Amino acid sequence: MQTAEIRGAKVLLPSDDEPAVHAWPYSDPLEEEKVANTHFTSLDLTSHRLVDINLNRCRFTGSRLMGVSLARVSMSDVLFEGCQFDYATWEQVKVTGDVAFIGCSFKEAEIIGSDLRGAVFDDCAFAANIKSTKMSGADLRGSDLSGLSGLASLHGAQVTELQLRQLSEVMIRDLDLTITELPL
Repeated sequence: MQTAEIRGAKVLLPSDDEPAVHAWPYSDPLEEEKVANTHFTSLDLTSHRLVDINLNRCRFTGSRLMGVSLARVSMSDVLFEGCQFDYATWEQVKVTGDVAFIGCSFKEAEIIGSDLRGAVFDDCAFAANIKSTKMSGADLRGSDLSGLSGLASLHGAQVTELQLRQLSEVMIRDLDLTITELPL
């Protein structure tokens, strides 16, 4: 049983008994299913819809999930490496076990009402709009947060001192602050 450890997250990987899958073997939309113990590589799920899905012991490598719609998706022991979630919509996505994103892109993605507590985002580009999402304990260290919107959802997340400059810019945007000089 192989695991990947990324900043404290110990993701149980799919078994090596089966070769990596290059094509999505499920219908679109996919509803009320369990997807388990599979390594997907170079997969194209552009504009697919996944509803009430349970992802368990899955690995996605170099996959395109642009414009994908995830609704009420539950994830445990899932690793995403070099995946594109640009223009994706996540609603009520829940992390129930160790989940890590490495080198992923979230440009113009919408993450709404989700529970991403404890997830690890390493070297990801966040230009996402995050609303009403729980991210306490999420590890965002090493990710680009400059395009992020929804600072309040980051309550309790881990960031580095270097990311504070990016987050101050996010705060200025989110709160529509006007910065002026104090008159002498």
